[in-house]
Amino acid sequence: MPPVRLLASLLFTFGMAAAIAQAAPASLHYPASDYIEQSAGRSGGVLHTSASYEAGSFDIHRLHAGNLLWQSRLVFDNLVYLDHAGVATPWLATSWQVSPDGRVYTFHLRRDVTFSDGTRFDAEAVRVNFERIKQLGTQSRISNAYLSPYREGVAVDRYTFEARLDAPYPAFLSFLAQTWLGFISPRQILADPDSIAVRPVGTGPFVLADYLPGKRAVLKRRADYAWAPDYLRHKGPAYLEGIVIEAVHDDAARTAALQAGQHQLTFEAALTDGRKLRADPELVFSNRVRPGSPMRSLAFNTARFPFDDVRIRRAAALTIDRATVTRDMSSGEFIPKADFLGTNTPGYVATYKDVLAYDPAGAARLLDAAGWSQRGADGIRSKDGRRLSAELLTTGDERTPPASVLAIQSDLKKAGIELRLKPVKGDALSETVRAGQYDALTGGWWSAATPDVLFLLYHGSQVARQNTFGQDTGRLADPQLDDLLLRARQSQDAGERDSLYRQAQKLLTELVPVVPLHESHHLIAYSKRLHGVLFDTTHNTPILTGAWLEPDGTPVK
Repeated sequence: MPPVRLLASLLFTFGMAAAIAQAAPASLHYPASDYIEQSAGRSGGVLHTSASYEAGSFDIHRLHAGNLLWQSRLVFDNLVYLDHAGVATPWLATSWQVSPDGRVYTFHLRRDVTFSDGTRFDAEAVRVNFERIKQLGTQSRISNAYLSPYREGVAVDRYTFEARLDAPYPAFLSFLAQTWLGFISPRQILADPDSIAVRPVGTGPFVLADYLPGKRAVLKRRADYAWAPDYLRHKGPAYLEGIVIEAVHDDAARTAALQAGQHQLTFEAALTDGRKLRADPELVFSNRVRPGSPMRSLAFNTARFPFDDVRIRRAAALTIDRATVTRDMSSGEFIPKADFLGTNTPGYVATYKDVLAYDPAGAARLLDAAGWSQRGADGIRSKDGRRLSAELLTTGDERTPPASVLAIQSDLKKAGIELRLKPVKGDALSETVRAGQYDALTGGWWSAATPDVLFLLYHGSQVARQNTFGQDTGRLADPQLDDLLLRARQSQDAGERDSLYRQAQKLLTELVPVVPLHESHHLIAYSKRLHGVLFDTTHNTPILTGAWLEPDGTPVK
């Protein structure tokens, strides 16, 4: 997600219309057929698609827009992919070995892969890409975070690459499967890096033929593509001749275009139209839950008044009525969530799912015990003459704040906590976060098929500072939690990792650095003329390499 969107993605969802419909619950379990091509398709046709926004760039090492999770799969490939069981499986790397101490990964690469500019994919290409990510520093928030233990790379020979790490890192293979660690032509990186955003050169099944950043992207099939991973039964080029992606900001307009056949797929189905789309006999509607971090409603600055007191953080978490807020914001599509790891993430334990469940009476007892027992005429608590008041940074217009922000603000006020809204725009938000000059932020989500996401979001080394752009926006630095997460990150024993992550999940419900709100969802809808849509196991977003259209395609313009 882009710098502002990562912290404000919840507000985007908050802005949805709140017309309520009883939606079918999203599934947390998906069949293997969602991830493995079932039969051969038909070549030809152009797929016309929509999204609520277009990322504005294809530079996967810099930008972090959520839509790049699926856009980049069209242009870039990875060393490995995760199969439907979550096991790292060969892709551009045919095999690999890990040293006994877990600090050296040796990858053996395919010898037949080329970038769309003709450059060979080899060990030097891997090294150049990883070095670029490291050199980008704070300009590469996600890619760089995933490579943080990476010290250096060595091209042992042309098709053997050795990644040397500072410490054991069992989650490395899982992160190597993410789109953020896809490969850009080393020729482009070294000779013309500024062109990557708008003319990306990858090894993927499509090339970007025409691009209006933020508005429209036209991709054409790459005729010589022949190195798809094993989830695709066919190994040649993509079936679709081309794909057109259009940014359609208005929810109703996206739904209308899909139902009229103007588009055959929308990557972001409108929340308020879930019932309508499900009922349409010409469409497939899919509500996908991502692994990783659930959506968080508030991220507290645990180093600053008033949320430096864990009792106040806990009280705030207990006083938010997740079921009502989530239902209203998503028209019943989203699953409320009160713990810190996505339910379908490896290593998740359900033991603590209700520890922070809605309990306004429990919240009141906590605040009374903390000495915040006095209430003013407006209902806000006070202690020693100081009001229990905090500022929430938003990216919206304070004159018309999103309805669900107001709902959370109202829930907190009932408990006697004042939440003042302060809109902050553009880079100013990032600078404020780095400086730690905030009481609370809106939350976000993080997609990852590994519990190591807990390290990225809650370890003290990940606090955002002036020279780093860590993801620990709660500025939490708890020695016990840090020890658990570091040991879990570095342990090469699966049983020990599971035990450590279980302890970390329990401790997070006690520390409450953020308020979980709901599972991280991705809603898509597409025409039944479109077949072979598969899903990425690392993000649960669509993969279109094996997708094909029944006849009636139109040429790319």
